[in-house]
Amino acid sequence: MIGIKVEKAHGEYDPGTSKFFGSPTMPEEWLADETIGDDDFFFCQLKLSEFKAFDKDNILPAKSGFIYFFLSETENGLKPNVQYFEKEPETLIDDFNAGFDSLGDIETEFSIDYFETKETTDGTGILVSDKDEIILLQYDPLDDGMPEFLAETENVACFKIKKEDLQKLDFSKVKLELR
Repeated sequence: MIGIKVEKAHGEYDPGTSKFFGSPTMPEEWLADETIGDDDFFFCQLKLSEFKAFDKDNILPAKSGFIYFFLSETENGLKPNVQYFEKEPETLIDDFNAGFDSLGDIETEFSIDYFETKETTDGTGILVSDKDEIILLQYDPLDDGMPEFLAETENVACFKIKKEDLQKLDFSKVKLELR
């Protein structure tokens, strides 16, 4: 597992870095070609070059690019839309999360720092082995400094992918599990 520490973004910072919420820096064509739906809100973007050195077991086959996590509210709960982009994104999409006020403050950006940590099932982190699956992202809203999204539920959000899908960089079947 690679640990994640977050801090509320303030002052001058690079919007094209790893972060939770706020405005994504992504391919603009994703809005036009409906890769990202009108009901999707931006959850986070992970810049691979910022954490790849901590991926000692080479769980993630790509060395650069971004993994994006979007969510939409459905009558069955939150539905994930996870995308991979192999290049540096070119467009900052301001006010992307505007209009999702019922979800709390998801317009404030939280920058991400990564650190090496022992394999654990607790806390916020990425690339956690879980049997025949990998937890791409584990989000614990009760960790220090985390955005308050999902805090009232006290649930940890786990974005899971089958190992063989991850090796093909096919994120179309990522599941979201709240536990």
